[in-house]
Amino acid sequence: MTNKQRYYYLQAEVCELLPPYAVDMAIRAGYGQQYESAARRLSHVKQGKIANLPDLIALVEYALPTYAIPARLRPQGEEAEVPLFEK
Repeated sequence: MTNKQRYYYLQAEVCELLPPYAVDMAIRAGYGQQYESAARRLSHVKQGKIANLPDLIALVEYALPTYAIPARLRPQGEEAEVPLFEK
């Protein structure tokens, strides 16, 4: 399974669980500093406009700390070492 497929599977599982303020929680926790417009990028990831698995995982971890992301939906192998936005 590719990272893009993992992204869409995870998105399908958490789309109704993620609160509207998930992006704010991630930014306030310090995630997204590497992006010029972190709020816009993370909003697009949350909405499914940008398929970036590491960003979606970060949103889920910050907004839903009790949600256990299945291991099959986390990046694995070489894909785990290279962020999607660098491909």
